[in-house]
Amino acid sequence: MFRASISTVGSHCLSQGHGCAWSAIYHGEDEACSQLTFTSTHTHANGTLHCKTKAIAFTAYALKDCTDNGGDGIKLGLFRAQSYKVAKRMVRQRVRQRDGSFRATGEIIRQKGDLFLVDYAVNGSEEGAYDNPKFSLKQLFETTIFPDVEKLVGPGGKYEGYKVIFQGDNAGPHREQAYFDFVTSYCREKGWYWKPQAPQMPHMNNLDLSVFPCMSRRHTQLAREQNGLRMLTEDQIWDTAKSVWDRLPSSKTASGFIQAHRIAQRVIEFHGSNSFLTGSKIHFGVRRDYTGTATGL
Repeated sequence: MFRASISTVGSHCLSQGHGCAWSAIYHGEDEACSQLTFTSTHTHANGTLHCKTKAIAFTAYALKDCTDNGGDGIKLGLFRAQSYKVAKRMVRQRVRQRDGSFRATGEIIRQKGDLFLVDYAVNGSEEGAYDNPKFSLKQLFETTIFPDVEKLVGPGGKYEGYKVIFQGDNAGPHREQAYFDFVTSYCREKGWYWKPQAPQMPHMNNLDLSVFPCMSRRHTQLAREQNGLRMLTEDQIWDTAKSVWDRLPSSKTASGFIQAHRIAQRVIEFHGSNSFLTGSKIHFGVRRDYTGTATGL
């Protein structure tokens, strides 16, 4: 089985921001994606400055028999949620003044009419226009995620013949009709499954449950090591997040799927209630019961 879970709701503070997620399972044959919003804040005498960067993450879990027997944790990709926009005026670099304020008196960054990339919130299917661009989930799935999964589970792929299950988190962009019709129709044609999780249940999503909290801590640590207390630019925030993602071990992805599976079992035991989650920490014995490997658990 190849299982994927999906989440696009900003929910976790990532050192300098917060995020959203997806995941999936190949069940063998399992996979996951989520949106992250990283923000950097700097306060000075004349006010507060904010820099914000958004990204979409996809992870997956591949198993041969059942989740509890372990499997491979897979990072399908981390994508910056950007679109091109047309500059309506000339923009100069901001220069700090003696009183601590900033003025746009530096070098020219772009001229009126230039195309430049801007971070945007995730949208279901609309791509927008040059004067009002949007980041389309439908386009990302159509051009990147679905083809990449096909390579993994198709003829000659590492997980050839695995059953594919995508798990959505019922966030707003995932309920947009045109997007929903596209992904469900695509999965149906491929013999895959599109199974949304219960809304308002981040503990059932590998990214919200495990990957994002881990990235949040590491993003904070790495940002401080590289930049101290200085405010990061949008590009620095993204570069730091990508570095954290690249170093994230496969075992972290796999453990999140197993933990979500054990939480699901407890939800069943409590007849649909999640009252067992009350408390400051959630422990289900994953580190006690499993050993990490180069590919997962």
